[in-house]
Amino acid sequence: MVRLWYGQEAVGRVHGTRHVHAAQLVVMEQLLCQRLAPDWPEAYARVGHILTHTVRASSTVECMNSVRRMPQARHRHVSQGRLDLKRVFWNCRPFTHGKRRGACPYPLLGLRLPTDDWWALLQMDPEVLAQKLSTQEVMV
Repeated sequence: MVRLWYGQEAVGRVHGTRHVHAAQLVVMEQLLCQRLAPDWPEAYARVGHILTHTVRASSTVECMNSVRRMPQARHRHVSQGRLDLKRVFWNCRPFTHGKRRGACPYPLLGLRLPTDDWWALLQMDPEVLAQKLSTQEVMV
């Protein structure tokens, strides 16, 4: 489905023989999707929505790398536990700029936490937190 989505995007961007080749690939991908799943258009719509609304920018990567470089300057090795701690910290903080100002990344991804305070989450009993998270429905 992802290849089909990218193929359809390419059909609109290219011209001449490349356009014909891209259109042929799109038709072949559609036939493959039909054979694999009869309800493929619904799944394709969900995949297209995700790919359309996903931020793919080198600036995002550079932002994460700059956050990661700070402790690397002090420590030669950043453990997985430290990376997990930073992930919780940054994903519980609301954005301060841009169109998502005031929103936190976790709720934007569909995860409803008992609290947005990262420190309070770390203080919770892991079994209680797991129970709260497993009994909720995922937001779409």
